[in-house]
Amino acid sequence: MRRKALKLLAAAGLAVLAGCGFQLRGQALLPFQAAYVEAAERSPLAAQLRRQLDLKGKLAERREAADVIIRLTGEKRDKSILSLSGAGKVREYRLNHGVTLVALAPDGSAMLAEADVKQSRDFSYSDEQILAKEAEENMLRKDMDDEIVRQILRRLAFVRR
Repeated sequence: MRRKALKLLAAAGLAVLAGCGFQLRGQALLPFQAAYVEAAERSPLAAQLRRQLDLKGKLAERREAADVIIRLTGEKRDKSILSLSGAGKVREYRLNHGVTLVALAPDGSAMLAEADVKQSRDFSYSDEQILAKEAEENMLRKDMDDEIVRQILRRLAFVRR
C-alpha cells in the first residue's frame, strides 16, 4: 500500500513539473552557416570560441567564407584587492574579465550591436595557502572564460541579417 502511494505521489509530481513548462536551457541554435572570429592573436577567449564554433560545425577558416564575422576587441583581465586584514594583508581579491563583442556581415554592416561581455569573481586569499589559492585563481579564470564564451554563443543566437 505504501509503495503504491509513493509511486502515485512521484507520478503526480512529474505531471505537475511537466505541466508547468519547465525545460532545460539546452544549446543555442546559431542562425548562420559559418562564422569567422577576429581577435588578438593570443586571445584565450577567441581560441575557446573557435573550438566551440568548430564543434557545432559553424567555424569558417577564412573571412571570405563566413556569413558572420565575430570581432572580439578590448579583452581585459585584471585582479584587484577587495579587502585587507587589520594587519594590512590581502584577505580577498576580485578577478575581472571582459571583452567587447560585435558581429558583422561580410559587407561590414552590424548584425549584432556592440556589447560588453563581463565576468567577475571574488575569492579569499591566505599567505599560508599560496599554491592552493593560485590553483583556485586559475580555476576561477577558466570558469570565467567558459561563462563568457557561453554568453557570446547565446548572443549570437540572435544575430539578424
